[in-house]
Amino acid sequence: MEHTDRNEDEEHVSDETHQEKHNGSAKTTADPFYVRLLFTPLDFVSMAFLFITLVPIRMVAAFIALTLAWAVSCIGLINIDQTVPVSGWRKPLQWISCFLGRICCRCCGFSVTLTGTQVSRSVAPVLVVAPHSSFFDALAIFWTGLPFIVNREENKNLLFIGKCVQFAQAIFVSRERRESREECKEEIKRRVNSTQPWKQFMIYPEGTTSNRKALMMSFKPGGFLPGKPVQPVLIRYHLKHDTVSWTWDQPHGFIACFMYTMCQLRNKVELEFLPPYEPSEPEQMDPVLFASNVRREMSNALGIPLCDMSYEDIKNEYSKKKKQ
Repeated sequence: MEHTDRNEDEEHVSDETHQEKHNGSAKTTADPFYVRLLFTPLDFVSMAFLFITLVPIRMVAAFIALTLAWAVSCIGLINIDQTVPVSGWRKPLQWISCFLGRICCRCCGFSVTLTGTQVSRSVAPVLVVAPHSSFFDALAIFWTGLPFIVNREENKNLLFIGKCVQFAQAIFVSRERRESREECKEEIKRRVNSTQPWKQFMIYPEGTTSNRKALMMSFKPGGFLPGKPVQPVLIRYHLKHDTVSWTWDQPHGFIACFMYTMCQLRNKVELEFLPPYEPSEPEQMDPVLFASNVRREMSNALGIPLCDMSYEDIKNEYSKKKKQ
């Protein structure tokens, strides 16, 4: 994307962002963490029918696909060198793993449509995905060609999924160790700036989940550190009931969220690829400014406000509500 005259505007944008931080969530007109599902009697009848007839078939199919993806990943991980991109006979195995991931998503009832055009790594090596509202957002990974991501160290050992994430060449980080976080940043920069054929790097930069009624907090700068072009990717769920959101203020938890979604005949989701965002020289030097400007552009494209509550603010507020 061409950003004409942006250099002249960046000081203004920086000041505007600073002002937004003081205003905080006053910019939002609705609580971005509030989710309540209001099903009608007919909805319950429909979900009960699908739970009895369709959900068992979906779960069996998803389990078979996940088991096959695990097996393929285990084979691909044999004597693998994770410091270089997957190549040779492992490459087709990665595509098989990606295809099986799509099957798992379809077994949850997801029907994914793509709008816009995903550019190649040579044009934009980083994909920035928002808004982040659910564990189901991981479907974006399978419809963008299995880009590498950052994942928590403990997820390496998750049953079935751990091997799949390793074979996708995720960068694992321990949030408790500062050394691990710094190593993660350096590895991101190394891969993104490398001339080797690494896949694109995908980030969900908000740092928490919401109900998609606001774009959350200042974007984490990790994906903006290399100073390379990024392509924003918008996730839009077109649902009768918001069964997918898994956030701070809702009475139902992970299992209910998963089952309610499985009990829908079809869950429409759209991945919209915006034009690549080419950073200016000041943005290349300042990843926070770069991230802030991309966040503002994505907010405008989504037509939703910004919410600048920090993770600590959110945690404190909703911890107090639970105690009341």
